Formats: sequence, C-alpha cells, structure tokens
Amino acid sequence: MSVTPINPMRVNRIFPVLFVLLFVSALQAVEIRIAASDLLADCLRPSFESFEKENEVEVKFEAIGSLPAMDRLYSDEIDMAIIALPEDSELPREDFRAYPLAYDSSIIITAKSNPIDEINLAQLGGIFGTIEDFSFDTWGDLGQSVGDNRNIRAIAGVKSESISLELFRHTVLSEVSSRNSVSVVRADEVEKIVAADATSIAITSGLPENQRVKTLMVSRGGQEPAFGPSRGNIHFGDYPIRLSFFVLFDPRDAEKLNGIIRALLSDSVAENLEANDFFSLPATVRQQFLTELEFDFQTLPED
Repeated sequence: MSVTPINPMRVNRIFPVLFVLLFVSALQAVEIRIAASDLLADCLRPSFESFEKENEVEVKFEAIGSLPAMDRLYSDEIDMAIIALPEDSELPREDFRAYPLAYDSSIIITAKSNPIDEINLAQLGGIFGTIEDFSFDTWGDLGQSVGDNRNIRAIAGVKSESISLELFRHTVLSEVSSRNSVSVVRADEVEKIVAADATSIAITSGLPENQRVKTLMVSRGGQEPAFGPSRGNIHFGDYPIRLSFFVLFDPRDAEKLNGIIRALLSDSVAENLEANDFFSLPATVRQQFLTELEFDFQTLPED
C-alpha cells in the first residue's frame, strides 16, 4: 500500500491558520463581564485586577447602578451582576443563582458612661426624626438617668463614600429628613465627640475603635429582642438596619464563573470589605456557599 507523502508547503500553511483559530477561541473563552453597584465597586476592583493577573483572564468590570446591572444581566450583556438590594425588595431567584456578598449598615453609638445598652427603631425615630410616632428630647424620656435629665445630643457621623445616614433614614424614619437639631460631623470626628459627651448618641458607618465608646443593640420594637451589629446578626437579619449586596448569575455560567465567585468569597475580599466599613459574611457561611458552588459545578448538565 502506497503512502502519500506530506506536502511541507501545505503543513506550513495549515499550522498558522490553526494557531490563529486556537488563539481567538482562547481569547473568547476567558472574558468575564461584570457590572456592580457603584456603592461597592471600589472595594472589589483590586480583587478583580488580581484575579486577572493570576488566572490570565480578562475581567470587564463596570461600576453602575443596581437596576442597570440587572437589565444587562437579563439581556445577556454581562455574566454577573453585583447589586444592592433593599430589605423590601425580592431577588429574582427563579431566573438567576444568587449569593449574598456583603452588607452595609448604620451603627448606633454612645459613650460607655451612658447607661443605655439597647434601643428600638421607634425610639431612634423619636430621637432623629421629625414626623414620628414619638418624640424624645431628653434621656429621661427614654427612662434613662444621664446627668440631671439632660437633653439628648443627636449626631450623624458622615463619611463621603458611605450611605449609612441615608440607610438609617430609609429604614428608621417615616420621612427621609431628620431633625434640624441633629449635628452632622465628619466620620473621623464622631467617636471623639461621643466619648467626651455622655448625652450624645450617634449614627455612624463602622464599628467604633475608641475604647470609651460602645455600640447599642437595636430591636425592631415590641417584644422583639435587641441585637448588636455583628457579622452574624447582620447576615441573618437580626440586626434590623442593613443593606444587602448580592452576586447574581445564570446557573448555566457556573463553570465559567466558578473561579471568580470563589475569589469573591475569599478571606482577602472579606478583609478588604471590612476595612471599608462593610460587613462581610461570617466565615462559616462563606464556606457553605463555596460547598454549594462546588456541587453546582459537579452537577452541571452536559451539552
């Protein structure tokens, strides 16, 4: 049987074509398109840049509003949306797989010398709001003995990149405006002011570092118990003032997104979130989601 010799010229023409096809295919396979809430985007950008370098993939990342991000996810313009979800909203779980990623919150602080340890939403509204069911002007109105029944000094510690004050108003107050008597100060000043004045109570975005300041436990009211702003209490909804951030994607893209979702649930991202006054998920919850993600990956239907 005769064997047809290979034509070197033909081989030389075929290999460059195959190389180009493989190269183009590889480029198309490693592009991940993500749109995230601009409230959280700056915290996540460094992680996406590191993921690109370590995994040789291209992450196209945009910081836009949550609603535009969802529109793009529905129209298949992106692979993943990271959105802020208010407590009175619902996730489209029938259409997408969703994992919580982080939380923003409003923290209530007082001086350690103040005898109050817990407060409810209605009481907070009566201190900070204008049109509420109650109005509290003195600590005696709350049944607390602070000095000689002294007036409550209400303060809001504002950080330019935080929405903690807006979140407080949306969650606690009947109307978005707060009392004119509420002092607005810089976030880096609020702890010092509160520590020096036992009559003060303040809204801030992060847990206090000053040893003379404490956080108050907060309840929804009635007979419900009060909870402090810990990772677990915020994640499980026991602490009542929070804004949730979720990762959403099409389950059919689980294999493609497996690596980057794992990166988002890593310790390094959790630490970066908390350094920027967000609350990360408890470590045990993140591990549970990683296990679920692995199961999803193993049970993907074959094409």
